[in-house]
Amino acid sequence: MKQRTKVLSGLAAIASITIAIGVWQLHAVKPAPSQLYQSWLENAPRGADRGAALLAFGNFGALDLDTLETGAFPWTIVATALALRANGGDPDQVGMGAVVAAFKSYGFVFPKTIAGHPDLKPSAVIPLGLSVGVIERSVPPIRVTAMTLGCAACHAGVAYRSDGAPDPDVAVLGRPNTAIDLEAFAQDSYAAVKHALKNERVLMRAMQRLFPDLTLRERWTLEWVVVPSLRTRLAELVVTMDRPLPFSNGAPGLTNGVAALKMQLGLASKHHYLDGAGFVSIPDLADRNFRSALLADGAYAQKGSQRFRPVSMTEAATRDVEAMAGIASFFMVPTMGLTPSRAASAIPDLVPVLAYLASARPLTFPGPVDLDRARSGGAVYARACAACHGSYGASLNPPKLIAFPNWAGDVGTDRARVDAFDAPLKAAVDQTDHGRSILDAAVTGVIAAPPLSGVWSSAPYLTNGSIPTLRHLLEPATRPQRFMTGGHRLDLSRVGIAGDLAADGTWTYASDYRAYSKPVVTDTRNPGYSNRGHDRQVQGLSDQDRTDLLEYLKLL
Repeated sequence: MKQRTKVLSGLAAIASITIAIGVWQLHAVKPAPSQLYQSWLENAPRGADRGAALLAFGNFGALDLDTLETGAFPWTIVATALALRANGGDPDQVGMGAVVAAFKSYGFVFPKTIAGHPDLKPSAVIPLGLSVGVIERSVPPIRVTAMTLGCAACHAGVAYRSDGAPDPDVAVLGRPNTAIDLEAFAQDSYAAVKHALKNERVLMRAMQRLFPDLTLRERWTLEWVVVPSLRTRLAELVVTMDRPLPFSNGAPGLTNGVAALKMQLGLASKHHYLDGAGFVSIPDLADRNFRSALLADGAYAQKGSQRFRPVSMTEAATRDVEAMAGIASFFMVPTMGLTPSRAASAIPDLVPVLAYLASARPLTFPGPVDLDRARSGGAVYARACAACHGSYGASLNPPKLIAFPNWAGDVGTDRARVDAFDAPLKAAVDQTDHGRSILDAAVTGVIAAPPLSGVWSSAPYLTNGSIPTLRHLLEPATRPQRFMTGGHRLDLSRVGIAGDLAADGTWTYASDYRAYSKPVVTDTRNPGYSNRGHDRQVQGLSDQDRTDLLEYLKLL
């Protein structure tokens, strides 16, 4: 009897230890590496730029068990659900071709090459900017292939040919992905997963066909851990707002980081829709080291630093990259779902990314440029634009930003994004580790004028992406109320989204043009999309001034 008691006590002790280890493992921070970044590390030639590789493939520690509750998702389930949605639910006919087609429709790109970086090898089945990795724990024996958005999803756009046609086979790091439609991607993925979970047997059968190398351990994790968790989360959403996120990401080329941050910091319920439209157009990342404060309203500045102040070329070239990376690491909270306490862990990987971007230049405008008119346009720019958007050097090959005023103010544009960063959000940011030691948050109430480097590839324009071309921006009376956006052709003359006015007044793609992603019609009469403003700044320009200025802006 004593021996039996000892055995039982020993087994109980072992069970307790095993449970304790399991609990620790479940809460331990063990981020999954990005598969593409790991592959690059193993095969990169000497001298290859790590910053470029991280921008293209990195996940900055954002794939882990905790982020599966916030910004990460099971790749195998989402991909399978989208494939089933494409073919009407036949598990025996699913294929990765349907998954790729679905992601392309949302503006994700599958380039064959990345401009200037032959060492970076994109995947043929995983879109650029979608980081996929394997999350594992030994006790309990969990294994799940997960995905999260990386920087390149929004900050790697397609190249353009000399006739303005997009070239999705070539991606350009730092260029905005003006086609990315995060709203449609979220809505369709939610609907697809919700429908797929109605028949788990069909889902698992299709998944096994789509991912034939799926291990028994991962299948067990999906069936007994992931799917039950998804069912619970979806059931909560269905009876509340029946949508994946409590806010809108807007149209193609837009994001809503402020609303996502409010959700992450507990200022917005995950189950009740957040009114407001604080989305912002994705910018080109060139010359961002000239910014004294980050975000569209300059809400984030370095501790102890003046928020809006002039920055010279010399200072921009010698900026403390680690300090900038400290601020940028807080972007990982709304975009990738990192908890505020973990955001600082992204700093070491962000340092080489920002160092890379500090020297990266926009690609040359693909179409013809009248240099005589561009030279005259440089003079127009100097008197009408430089006070807000910075001074460029005299050379046209190409002009380089030499001084940036970091001007901020109100030019009459839509205030939805400005008003979204409010006092409660500032207070919440102040209570985070970043707010206490790294960044100084403020409710500025103004728009921070951006550098215009790479502006020719950044349509649609204004902070909220409400104007299709630079010509429309310079001629306020011609701005269309409605326009198509997403996968557009580049207008080499007007500079921006190529199109023409349809009978109903909508700026519409040519009838023979096939966009590389699914276009959306933006209506500027809707909340947050107003195309008003920035008219007083251009009202004194003559028609010749506007034409010359457009030629100059093509060079930036």
